[in-house]
Amino acid sequence: MSGSADQKNKRAVLRPVADMGEEKVRVLYDFEGVAENGELTIYTDEILTIVRKDVGEGWWEGQNDRGESGYFPSAYVEDSGSGGAVTDTPPTTDSSYYNGSQDTSATTYTPESASATDQWNDPSSQYQNTAATDPWDQGVANTAYSSSYGQDSWGDTATAQAGGQDEGWDDDWDDDGASTGSSTATTPTSPTTKTMSNDASKSGGTMRKSLNRFSMFVKSGGEAFILGTTKSAGSTKNRVCVTETQEGGWSWGPNPAPYKVTVADPKKDSKLKGLKSFITYQLTPDNTNQTVSRRYKHFDWLYERLIEKFTTIAVPPLPEKQVTGRYEENFVEGRRQQLQLWVDRMSCHPVVAQSEVFQFFLQSPSDKTWKDGKRRAEKDPLVGGAFFHTVEAPQARLEAARIDTNMENFNKFQKSMDDSVKNLLAVAAESTKKHMGGFKREYQRVGEAFTKLGTTFDLDKKPSSKPLTTALWKTGAAYFEIGKMFEEQPQHDLNALMLKVDEYKGILSTFPDILQSMKGTMTKVRDCQRMVVEGKMSGDELEEVGARADVITYTTLAEIQHFHEMRVVDFKAIAQHFLTEQIEFYGKIKATLEESLKNYENV
Repeated sequence: MSGSADQKNKRAVLRPVADMGEEKVRVLYDFEGVAENGELTIYTDEILTIVRKDVGEGWWEGQNDRGESGYFPSAYVEDSGSGGAVTDTPPTTDSSYYNGSQDTSATTYTPESASATDQWNDPSSQYQNTAATDPWDQGVANTAYSSSYGQDSWGDTATAQAGGQDEGWDDDWDDDGASTGSSTATTPTSPTTKTMSNDASKSGGTMRKSLNRFSMFVKSGGEAFILGTTKSAGSTKNRVCVTETQEGGWSWGPNPAPYKVTVADPKKDSKLKGLKSFITYQLTPDNTNQTVSRRYKHFDWLYERLIEKFTTIAVPPLPEKQVTGRYEENFVEGRRQQLQLWVDRMSCHPVVAQSEVFQFFLQSPSDKTWKDGKRRAEKDPLVGGAFFHTVEAPQARLEAARIDTNMENFNKFQKSMDDSVKNLLAVAAESTKKHMGGFKREYQRVGEAFTKLGTTFDLDKKPSSKPLTTALWKTGAAYFEIGKMFEEQPQHDLNALMLKVDEYKGILSTFPDILQSMKGTMTKVRDCQRMVVEGKMSGDELEEVGARADVITYTTLAEIQHFHEMRVVDFKAIAQHFLTEQIEFYGKIKATLEESLKNYENV
């Protein structure tokens, strides 16, 4: 971290007292700042002086009356003079949830459709004070502002995927998959994101760490949507539907026009008379049969757009960037296979596959068309929290106990599957090593032993001994061949298994942040319930907050359902392919040994 960054990352930086003419704001909610990120701890009703508003989306810098200054979420304050809220994109604190009446109709939420008699409007509801019994908050004090937030039983390991984006779209020679220190995430950021992103890029290029326990809910725009501060312009187009399943769960509406995309023909290209080299991949959707050429940096750009827009969708990370050996044939083919899996994953997702940005990526042919579309996509207003305005979700109120159970069960499942997937990868890697080393050597040692025995028998020059000598030599040759089979077998079964299982390791890595954002959603509802009790929010406003929180919850549940559906399909195919190849492999061994056995019939 640079010296200037170190100066920023101080919790209470003393500054000269601000002039009286500077803007003053009043704190609406408590916020416990994190020292390492230069955040300022603020308290309800405290008056702050604004120092800067351009430090990062959803964050301002201010100073309290004790002369301490730092960053805080802009949605947690209001203008101290007029009382009007001055909100941007906020963070959160602890966890809880809500409940309400059941309804099976599925329409877009509007304030007019909210029921004034729902339990959201009942300050005495049993859901007002659930911290002590919330299965996600075991051991957490019964307060909405507990410092133990990050230690809850779910949502406490928020690590997310993020790819570095090139500063200049056409100017980086190593943006074709090389690790670059200048990579920065384009999602809404706190003032310290760029420094953190630079550090993350050194270790792999496509993974980032959340800045703190509030960051995902802040940057996703979830709280801004819940509080009604996001804009819904253009949300009548490209509607996204969440429907109830026959099993009583929720899923994304199906893609009415499914398609597949082929990633093929990687080739080395260059520009500026060879000064800049890169690999291009040819993408062909089967619904258009029009091929477009894409570089790794184009995939990286798309990845950034998707994680910025769809905060409750598990967008897996891209293959890691690499500096050395990235033009070698084996690496290029391996990268192509990984990109094929990534494109397959996105093109089969019912929401992503229909999105404008993904369609643009697959269809834009020329440089000018690409650059124009790129600019439009980067100005998309319906990203993060604003995306939820496009969602048509059921109006049925969600029961707190049911959501608790679903989220807790999935959190346990996700962690267990992550461990199992990593274990399978380790075992497969070890088996591959043994196939190419130990197993090969052992079978060839057997072959050498039979060959040596035949050579000894060949010392007897009697004609009657010759058939046995020949049979022994052929047995030795058979075992040499089997050793070679073992060496080559991983490319037929284990490599394919590891490639696809590794993809799931990436998918699973996205869920901690999704669950963390979900936790922030429930926390904000609980905060609003408390405000109703304190007379700071009306029942009607709480009803609107609850309905908007439901939209986020429905999309999260739909994504979990989609993950499980694809998991069943994918691991069935993975196991079938592996076993089929194993059967064929051992069938070849059997045939080789049987052929060797025939040589002894005439001895």
